[in-house]
Amino acid sequence: MRPGWLCWPGRCCMTAPDVRRRLAAYPRAFWMLVVGTFVNRTGLVVLPFLALYLATQRGTTITQATLAVSLYGAGAFLGGFAGGWVSDRVGRRPVLIASLVGGAVAVAWIPLTGSYGAAALATFAFGGIGEMYRPAVSAAVADLVDEDRQPEAYAILYWAINLGAAVGPALGGLLAAWSYTALFVLDGATMLAYALVVVVAIPETRPEGEGTGEPVRLGRALRDGTLVALALAVLAVGVAFFQLFSALPLTMNADGLSELDYGLVVTVNGGLIVLVGLPVAAWVGRRLVGWAVPVAVALIAVGLALTAGADTFWTYALASVVWTVGEMAFLPVVPTIVSRLAPVALRGSYQGVYHGAWGLAKMLGPALGGLVLAGYGGPTLWLAAAGLAGTAAVLLTALQPALGRRMVGSPRSRPSDGSPSAR
Repeated sequence: MRPGWLCWPGRCCMTAPDVRRRLAAYPRAFWMLVVGTFVNRTGLVVLPFLALYLATQRGTTITQATLAVSLYGAGAFLGGFAGGWVSDRVGRRPVLIASLVGGAVAVAWIPLTGSYGAAALATFAFGGIGEMYRPAVSAAVADLVDEDRQPEAYAILYWAINLGAAVGPALGGLLAAWSYTALFVLDGATMLAYALVVVVAIPETRPEGEGTGEPVRLGRALRDGTLVALALAVLAVGVAFFQLFSALPLTMNADGLSELDYGLVVTVNGGLIVLVGLPVAAWVGRRLVGWAVPVAVALIAVGLALTAGADTFWTYALASVVWTVGEMAFLPVVPTIVSRLAPVALRGSYQGVYHGAWGLAKMLGPALGGLVLAGYGGPTLWLAAAGLAGTAAVLLTALQPALGRRMVGSPRSRPSDGSPSAR
């Protein structure tokens, strides 16, 4: 077993040469994906504040504001499927560039709109175009990294996301207090910066000679019962989880807390993942079948339930610690499971189904959350979200035997030199 990333007292730690060898085991293109992901996530400041922006700056109702966030999710749902399917047909690189540049244009359009309808349409375009790159990135990691290292690779990518998240929300809170327009400028600029990284430093990674023109590849993915069941569990977690990005700022605002308070609560989440998320995700990644993944989702449910009783910054921060522990043991692990389930030629399409489930959660979660929040109040919303996440934990527990059978027989990728052409 490879040594872990975290050193505990009394346990063996890696030396500096060990760390260098560990880093050198991954190809340069993978690290460029990590760099681009970090830059982009640091600037992903619009979505957490979008509902608050529409409600406080554009004069919309809570229901209209959360509906617009749901339209982002509707676009992300379509973009996830499309991005994965197209990346299997034409390659990962074109999808990355088109999605990041197009997403930057769409996000810049939102504050320039003159009506709620136009803002909602721009938000839908931002979700649809700007989310297409995600399954392409997940597929590229599987292209570049040997299967034995994939759990750790996805954990590193997720760690980079949360390193950006440790900075982005607090920065977003400061910018929102000064000028909401600055949020849109920063978000678009970092998407363009990621696109530049792709143009300069990331080659095409799609395996060659794998039947890339097959027109039925997405249908094949959707007929995989194990994948669909996993996607349903992800959907349930996602609907609950995305309340943290739409309803939570509104709930905290109702308790007299500021945009900066919300940004700092989300920063607690990102900071904790930066500190211990990598070793936790890597540890769970070596235990894809069993109790670890369902327990992680159960912890998310507990954290959401604690949010129902929160009314100060510190109680919200405490709840965020609990759901963060579950998050960092679940979210970075799922792409590895999807990668193990996927035939090599369908990596993008399988990741597209997974990311499509997240997109559907982004669509349903904010709208449903807004309706419950407006009609029944915050405690009811958070308890309902906790129940939904708990249901997902039960579903994942029932899915373990099927995952166990598939993991044993999953195909292995064997890059001999870290390059895509070696596959």
